[in-house]
Amino acid sequence: MSKGSKATLFVSSTCYDLSQVRADLRDFSESLGLEPILSEFNTFPVNPNQNTLSNCLEVVKSRADIFVLIVGGRYGSITDAGKSITNLEYFEAKAKGIPIYVFIKEDILPLIKIWKDNPTGDYSSIVDSPSLFEFVVNLRDSGDGWVFPFVNAQNIISTLREQLSYLLSDCLELRAKAQKSDPLIYDLEPKAFRLALEKPAGWEFLLFAEVLSDELAKLESKRLDSELGISFGKPKRLEDLKELTSWVSSSCSWISSTIHHISKALNQGFVKAVGEPGQSGDLKRIIHLAKRVGEGYEQLLDWKLQFLRVSCDDIFLKLIEITSNLSSNAIKEIEEFSESLYSIIENDIKSSEPGYVRRITLTLTVPDTESFFEEINRLKNLYGASSL
Repeated sequence: MSKGSKATLFVSSTCYDLSQVRADLRDFSESLGLEPILSEFNTFPVNPNQNTLSNCLEVVKSRADIFVLIVGGRYGSITDAGKSITNLEYFEAKAKGIPIYVFIKEDILPLIKIWKDNPTGDYSSIVDSPSLFEFVVNLRDSGDGWVFPFVNAQNIISTLREQLSYLLSDCLELRAKAQKSDPLIYDLEPKAFRLALEKPAGWEFLLFAEVLSDELAKLESKRLDSELGISFGKPKRLEDLKELTSWVSSSCSWISSTIHHISKALNQGFVKAVGEPGQSGDLKRIIHLAKRVGEGYEQLLDWKLQFLRVSCDDIFLKLIEITSNLSSNAIKEIEEFSESLYSIIENDIKSSEPGYVRRITLTLTVPDTESFFEEINRLKNLYGASSL
């Protein structure tokens, strides 16, 4: 949401059976000063180059600030992904991390148990697709948010009036905290920003994990370049074996130094950042450390990508290929470490007993170097030691 613009309220539901409910929610949204976004009105932003599904998902992604999901007796048309548009809009809102309010028609809820006991039964007189029951079960059982039953539009409006008041109160509290906080947090992604503001139990560890994850996500383009074997930039021409081995030796020193400094940063900086047991962590150190590990990861990617720009005689290509993979282990190990870290910490905070100690280790390794030295020796024997 850009500065000076109204907050938006996106209403997601099937249109035909809930047309009056949607119209009432539009009026309610406007009465609060919010901008309503409903696909059946001409104010809905449309990209003529996209299909209906792509348009809806893009609007949720780029325009929605508050998401209201209403589930009646219709699941709606099923897309190629096997889900309805409403279902996919909900997933898009979840991925965006915006407030979501879910309302399910009250007379649908008692049928869930009947459907579970007889999932192959004929329910066509009640719902247009059994997929609706599955969707409702997932909404209720996921634990991701509260589900409100409704009979009519007034039930929804009454609930939203209360819930949006709570949301405003939370926003004002966060705003007050943000004004007192270190400006450093303003550059954080939304989830990390909230952790830094609210400081829940174990926030130091969660914040480190989240910032590291965000830093790695920013490098997805380079990771994909590495996977595809493409690298744009100035090519490097190596004319002979002596020049080649000198450059390879220098490159190996680079990767060795990078891995050393990532390890040193974690070994010497982690406890200083998150604090000793019973002590609060240091916000600046946590963010600094996570970003530096992210930079080290980028260095490992850059190291690998540089080999894709090397030009040399064909006889040297095997050595170039073998050497380029020396950073592969460390890259994968950092990715796997980051991918699991947040959930491990979160689960430990929820379930661990007092005094529980969890040790999480990041070990950076290099692949077996036997083939590397074999190739060096092969070239040495071929050209003579004096050529090195």
